Formats: sequence, structure tokens, C-alpha cells
Amino acid sequence: MRLDRNQTGFLTPKQILTFIRDNGLGKGVTEADCYYIVKFFDSDEDGALHYPDFMQMLLPCSNAKLRA
Repeated sequence: MRLDRNQTGFLTPKQILTFIRDNGLGKGVTEADCYYIVKFFDSDEDGALHYPDFMQMLLPCSNAKLRA
């Protein structure tokens, strides 16, 4: 909810960038950087991260129990 402020159920590159800037993270991060992150994890190629995509990005691949 902190990233998806308009509660659409998905995240756009702009929303990710806004979160990063509002929290003083990643100095020098651009919208293009966020676009590439979304593009890499966007499983249905709609230009946004839905919850499963977001979890794929955050959870470590090596821990099957945590992923489940």
C-alpha cells in the first residue's frame, strides 16, 4: 500500500520512483531505471507489476519455503 498509493493493484515505474524519492533511497535513480526493473519482472508484459511480479522481485529464489 505504501507503493500503490492509488490502490490500483499494480505498480508502475513512476510509482516505484516516487516511493524511492519520498523515502530518500537510491539517489540518482531515474524513471528509466524503474522502467527497466518493471520490464524485467513484468510477467504479462502490461507495463506494470502485479502482486505476484512484485513478490518475484522481492523474495529470494533459493528459499522454496519462503516463496510458498
